Amino acid sequence: EMKEVDWCNLEFPKAEVLIINFTSTEYFLPPFINRMPNLRALIIINYSATYACLHNVSVFKNLSNLRSLWLEKVSTPELSSIVLENLGKLFIVLCKVNDSLVEKEVDLAQVFPNLFELTLDHCDDLTQLPSSICGMKSLQNLSLTNCHNLTELPVELGKLRSLEILRLYACPYLKTLPNSICDMMRLKYIDISQCVNLTCFPEKIGRLVSLEKIDMRECSMIRNVPKSAVSLQSLRLVICDEEVSGIWKEVAKPDNVHIQVSEQYFDLDWLKE
Repeated sequence: EMKEVDWCNLEFPKAEVLIINFTSTEYFLPPFINRMPNLRALIIINYSATYACLHNVSVFKNLSNLRSLWLEKVSTPELSSIVLENLGKLFIVLCKVNDSLVEKEVDLAQVFPNLFELTLDHCDDLTQLPSSICGMKSLQNLSLTNCHNLTELPVELGKLRSLEILRLYACPYLKTLPNSICDMMRLKYIDISQCVNLTCFPEKIGRLVSLEKIDMRECSMIRNVPKSAVSLQSLRLVICDEEVSGIWKEVAKPDNVHIQVSEQYFDLDWLKE
């Protein structure tokens, strides 16, 4: 553990990257971060078995040049206390996030006005995304992976008109995709693999004129592809299970689209021996 009195008065005026590794349930962020004007990347990783509570989060306020922030195995601080105008990439991994994300007074578009990449991975308490995320006009890459309790996405998610990559890998309780995603004219890649309870694509998926790749491995509930998919003029690759591959071959143009049948990764034959 580190407390305020444990830190020395250090100076790193030219440092651009700071990596903090620790094992603790309570951690006081180093005060000298305030005096790192050139800091561009900050990585904070907790290796203990439980989530760590971060203190002294006010140091974030002076990081005007910070471009990338990685938080792992911590309770995410209240975002209303952090405004990172120039942050481009935010990675939240194995964190407790729901309390900080669902605050009614938090407008994520104002907190992170220039964010273009957002990753939430293995955040088990994430049940829904705040609607304010739909106002993040600069967002190009949104990854929600291994969030096992995520049940729904904002209805207006399609307002993310700059989005090019949408990953929803291994979100087993997600049952539907908002129809508004068909308004994402720049979307190139969508990954819904291992979303085992997802039942269908939006009917107007054919409007995604820039869509190049679909990964839908182990989506056992999806048995049909909307007829509008024939209009996916930029589509080049579909990765899917054998059960649905035939349907895609009927819809997709064979000269332009490669239908890749995914391999079976789990073989339980050894149980019979």
